[in-house]
Amino acid sequence: MKSITANSLLRLQPTCEVNLMNYIDVLTVLSENKINRNYPGKQDSRYSDNFITPGFQPKFGIDMKRVNSVFTIGSCFARYIEEVLEPMGISLPTKRFIAPKDEWRARPNGLLNEFNPGSISQKIISTLRKEKKPEETIFKHADSYHDLLLCGGGGVSYERAVSRRQEIDSVYEDLINSEVVIITLGFIEAWYDNATKQWLNRMPPYNEDVEPNRFIFKRLDVDDVMSLLSVALSELDSLGKKIILTVSPVPISMTFTNSDCIVANEFSKSVLRVCAERLRADFKNVDYYPSYEMARIPGLVAYNDDNVHIKRPVVEKIIFHMVSKYQEASNIITHK
Repeated sequence: MKSITANSLLRLQPTCEVNLMNYIDVLTVLSENKINRNYPGKQDSRYSDNFITPGFQPKFGIDMKRVNSVFTIGSCFARYIEEVLEPMGISLPTKRFIAPKDEWRARPNGLLNEFNPGSISQKIISTLRKEKKPEETIFKHADSYHDLLLCGGGGVSYERAVSRRQEIDSVYEDLINSEVVIITLGFIEAWYDNATKQWLNRMPPYNEDVEPNRFIFKRLDVDDVMSLLSVALSELDSLGKKIILTVSPVPISMTFTNSDCIVANEFSKSVLRVCAERLRADFKNVDYYPSYEMARIPGLVAYNDDNVHIKRPVVEKIIFHMVSKYQEASNIITHK
């Protein structure tokens, strides 16, 4: 039988960080990772009061208080991150957008939520390339209009839909100048508009006059997500931005598949977590921060009574840790 080496196996693997090592390399890693290589019990320093903080070594340093701005993109967990960063005096362009209560009853800037990799990638690319969004994605239903590129909200007049889109585009212009971009991946269940070739951020309202095949549902897989996000991250990476990927610990509230929502959610998060790891390996300026693991490991005690939204103290603990670790890495780099 032909001998198998790490190098020969590497040629068979996808172009991502595979960590194929020979025996001596493995022993070296085990020696260097003595503190974190075992899963922590309750006596471990990483464990405290039903909470585990994974050992984390940032890929780069960030002095959050000195960067010109931090741009947050993604699911509602991105809004959680903003709420913790804002009191620190960090500039957050997305906090400028405020929707009237009659358009969005939750967080004032919650209409900025981007949940699936298709809409996230599309938003980044269209912003950087200054591409105009198709007017047909402002969809008439009954006597009002719905922006299918937004995550929801009630119907508004056509004029308001256009002006609101312009407001959001104005906010996103700051993406180009922001030094740090935090992207929170939400879920893989997505809608696509065949007529405009756009990934949508919501299920379109039903209209019997619309061709049934105009809107299609797709549950994205690993290849889909990698293809979509690689293009967007490549453009951000080429601009020298520091990009932090996270996977939202907030579960999907409803599935369009025939699976139980619990099962559909776990599959969704697993796909996103795999892709986040690969993207971190593929791009110099992309890192992954384990907020997903930190929130999920304690179980439902980390969640509010709806079992969906994360308790504020848990969010604070996660984000404070993130800021401190990137700050430590920045200090080390500065003092070299």
